[in-house]
Amino acid sequence: MNGCQIISYFFTNGLRIFVCLYLVIAVWKVTADWKKAGIFSALAAVFVTGLSTLQVAQIYVTGAEIILILLLVRYLIKTELRMPLFLTFFYEITVLLWEFMASAFWGILFQSERFLNKNLPEYMAAVWIVRLLMFSIVFWKIRADRNEDRTSSLQKAGQGINRIISGIAVAGIFGVAFLSGQNVIAIEDEEMTTWIIFAILILVAVLLFYLGRQYEMEKKVAQLEKERNDLLTRDYRLLKDTYAANARLYHDFHNHIEALHRYLVKEKTAEAVQYLEGLRTPIEAVTQSVWTGDEAADYLLSSRQALAASREIQIRYHIEYPRHTNIRSVDLVAILGNLLDNAFEAVEDTEGELRFVELTIRRIHQMLIIKLVNGCKAAPVIAEGEVKTTKRDKNLHGWGLKSIRAAAEHYDGTVETEYENNRFCTVVTLSFEPVKTK
Repeated sequence: MNGCQIISYFFTNGLRIFVCLYLVIAVWKVTADWKKAGIFSALAAVFVTGLSTLQVAQIYVTGAEIILILLLVRYLIKTELRMPLFLTFFYEITVLLWEFMASAFWGILFQSERFLNKNLPEYMAAVWIVRLLMFSIVFWKIRADRNEDRTSSLQKAGQGINRIISGIAVAGIFGVAFLSGQNVIAIEDEEMTTWIIFAILILVAVLLFYLGRQYEMEKKVAQLEKERNDLLTRDYRLLKDTYAANARLYHDFHNHIEALHRYLVKEKTAEAVQYLEGLRTPIEAVTQSVWTGDEAADYLLSSRQALAASREIQIRYHIEYPRHTNIRSVDLVAILGNLLDNAFEAVEDTEGELRFVELTIRRIHQMLIIKLVNGCKAAPVIAEGEVKTTKRDKNLHGWGLKSIRAAAEHYDGTVETEYENNRFCTVVTLSFEPVKTK
């Protein structure tokens, strides 16, 4: 192997490893340090190229490359390796299939079997075409994602990659079907049968991958609905307790009036003032401002305001809520309740000026913008497009943003998050329709 071939192998191996890392990260919908990914891809390419120069069998070179990719995935996104192993294994088979098809198509175009010989430059030309096409797709996706918000771009990147995977798998079937029927260049029957089997396996793997993702999604939706119902039950229980306290207060109101009347008739002003002071606490506890006009949401905001005061958290509301819309009370309570609960959890470990929560609701035409900003001691952990809970019980917690997204989807809404300078910001955007009242 001469110097030009070694350099060519190095760059093609580096591109192949980098594209695989991007594939896994995009499917997982997580953020990653692309600079590190590029550097480690180059280092891994050096090792793989070294194995190739030693004339090591291809199966061992591919196995070493898979192991290196898994180690890099583990380092970059710190996730379990079962699904990355599945993706990496079939990625390697797909790359080999497309290298074969590219070389075969070039051979048909130029009517030469030299493109099928891996030891000749013609074959490397076909490999470079595949690599450059792979890198172009990744470069285009990364550039497109940079123009989007971080959270929404993660979701769009995952959707785009899924479509690309499906297209490549289907195109592979048609490609090998065409090659099996051509007679321009000679391809051994055993080799052709092997690639047909690989193309079918790739398509089956893609179908199994989608079925697995669908199953996981259904499990998450079921768990989300359960968690959401539990949260709503808790919030409505708080509202019920508030209503009960209110009812008790008004039930005893005539007795209080009578007691005050007797004090004043007997000119016992000091005793009357003292009696009124005793009534101020229960009255303040059940009296809330009208922020949204939605009774359940207003009681929720009142209870969270009282909770913030008890925990010495500075809480501020800036609310301009439209009246008579199609936004259901249950969805509004789910969004506001989870936003505030997440914020209280985040500020629990903070001190001083970071112990604040600020909720802003504004209407822009027929869009409702709900923005919550809170202090945060450290940057949150984001995985699979979600902010992970810091609590030990991961099964019972960490569903806040998922519940918010589920509620927002009813109104073609979006949920975006951002962290900067110990401030965590969540913005929920909802599209609503005015509802006519009689």
